[in-house]
Formats: sequence, C-alpha cells, structure tokens
Amino acid sequence: MVEIGQLVMKIAGRDSGEISVIVDQLDHTYVLIDGNTRRKKCNIRHLEFLSKKIDIKKNAALESIKKELEKLGIKIKKKGKKKESKSAPKKQRKQKVIKTQESEKSKGVKKKKQGVSEGQNKKEKQ
Repeated sequence: MVEIGQLVMKIAGRDSGEISVIVDQLDHTYVLIDGNTRRKKCNIRHLEFLSKKIDIKKNAALESIKKELEKLGIKIKKKGKKKESKSAPKKQRKQKVIKTQESEKSKGVKKKKQGVSEGQNKKEKQ
C-alpha cells in the first residue's frame, strides 16, 4: 500500500492541501514526507494517496524530488532560508548634565541676589 515515491496530499495540519512524496516508511503507521511540505514524520491517516508515483531512492534529497515532480508538471514552492530579524533601533540615552563648581556658585549668587532684592522690597513696603 505505502511505497517510497508515492505522491500524497496532506489532508490535516499546517500543510494541508499540499502535494508531497513519501520519502521513507518509518513503521506501519508513520511515513517521512517531503515536497511542498516540510520534511517531517506524518501519520498515514493524515494523507490522501494519489495514483502517481515518482522514481526516487529512500531518503532522497529535496533536489532530486524537485526534478522528478517537475517532470510530472508539479511546481515546488521555494523553501527559503529564515528571514533575518532586524533588531529594533536602540534608544538613545539622555546625557546627564555634569554640574561644575562654577555653575553651582553662579546659581548660589543668583539666589542670594534674589533674596536680597526680596528683602529690600519687604522693607520698602513697610
């Protein structure tokens, strides 16, 4: 019933509706499939067997599977490498203002001047 090279359609799971090829029979329930799906172990109850068969060896590489499927007129989706994730732009830290002794002195002087002028205003109001 199950033969290496048998075309199947996945009817359950993430890759449902995709055409694949049986690459290896693991036991009486599970097979290894590849093609328009990811190469993975699959339960035969999740597969619909098609009437076509291709000539491949056990555990054949994806390239040889592609060549045989193209002869039958079945196109394989490109399985690209994972996309490189772009890191989020780093936030710029606010720079701390370094206080110098001169700036502290100048602030102190201003406060004193303000205090003196306020004191003079109070005296003038009385």
